Amino acid sequence: MKHFVLIFFLFLGGEKLYANLDSTLRFTNAIYEGDIRTVRVIQPQSGFGFPLITLEDALGNLRLEFDQLIAERDYYQFTLILCDAQWNKVQMAKAQYLDGIGYENLENYVFSNSTLTQYVHYSQNFPTENTMPKYAGNYLLVVYRNFNEADIVLSRRIMVLSPKGNVDVTVNQSNQVEFRQENQQVNFTFSTLKGYYIPNPYQDLTAVILQNGEWVSAIDNLKPQFIQSQSYAYKQVLGTQFSGENEYRSFDIRSLRSSQAWVKKRMNIGNQKHVWLVTDQSRGFDRYMPWSDYNGRVFYDNKDIIKDTMTNSNGVSFESDYVFVHFSLAADVQENDVYIFGELSDWRINENLKMYYNADLKNYEAVVPLKQGYYNYMYGILNKTTGKLDFKPLEGANSATENNYMVLMYHRNQAMPFDELIGYGLKNSQGKK
Repeated sequence: MKHFVLIFFLFLGGEKLYANLDSTLRFTNAIYEGDIRTVRVIQPQSGFGFPLITLEDALGNLRLEFDQLIAERDYYQFTLILCDAQWNKVQMAKAQYLDGIGYENLENYVFSNSTLTQYVHYSQNFPTENTMPKYAGNYLLVVYRNFNEADIVLSRRIMVLSPKGNVDVTVNQSNQVEFRQENQQVNFTFSTLKGYYIPNPYQDLTAVILQNGEWVSAIDNLKPQFIQSQSYAYKQVLGTQFSGENEYRSFDIRSLRSSQAWVKKRMNIGNQKHVWLVTDQSRGFDRYMPWSDYNGRVFYDNKDIIKDTMTNSNGVSFESDYVFVHFSLAADVQENDVYIFGELSDWRINENLKMYYNADLKNYEAVVPLKQGYYNYMYGILNKTTGKLDFKPLEGANSATENNYMVLMYHRNQAMPFDELIGYGLKNSQGKK
């Protein structure tokens, strides 16, 4: 009960106590203030959640969206910072890698409407003419307040591609007998276009593999094993294996008026909305069961509002409420901390999604404020040695699990100190599109 009261206090206004405690810029996806929620960068035309665009067609082809849990608008700007393949800042002036003045104001905002939780929803298509990348590569999108670049609100990784070849990706079970039931092997070949040469590929060519588009488990700085003419093959035995994990768990809070999947109970408490999810069971020793999931992502939607058929739009972004979601997991006490993980945790170990053990019920529990939508998630146990989450004890692991794999190919620019993104490949482990 004390844990619930604390979360309730933080959500209603106490989060400002934690704002700006550490505003040091981190070259990763990060949120720097407690009242900033529901951050995402998507491709506006497709809704695809992987923030990659082509240099030749970059203008306005990504959209940043986020909420701030206050009743008044704030004044934000954003900029782009060029990074190398390992996401280190490149020591170049902005004028060298950006066209325009180098920043843009966040002018698109709307106040929440008909919600118990007050917030301001911000959105912005980018790059703009004031923040147009000159080169392909990695860029860190940084949002800051009142023209003060030290007063950082959030940062997001984005990739700008100028394709110079094709990436052919294959995903199979591990070739090693001891890992065959759990791991997936990602092999790929990068073939450059005719006339494009890489004089020193072992030094200047770098490959990165992402599972489901998240950077926590990324395998980076890979070098080719075999080179034939303009074809570079990556067929490592151990270096490109991922645990297949399991299909993500799901719950649906798109409607707060009717019954939804995996929701056990709904209530209003203290002028706030609450839902209790069906108690989850550990899957660590269960037989693998395939089902469709969203690969850990969130689909924000609201079934309780009426869509405008004339404009084909609705108020999902500003008429959806925030809900206290009560998680419970039936499991024995674990040696290390248990966390909820997925896009809802910003793909990181989030202390606000740490679970607490209820000895009376023999459950791990957490209460998390989330915006209406359809959610995927998993439970992970903190490995203090690696600093990462171990999913196998509570979720199991299987090489048949459906996952998306993204391969990014970088070539070191010979004239300037950064890596150009010249190749991109996408492959589903089950051949889905």
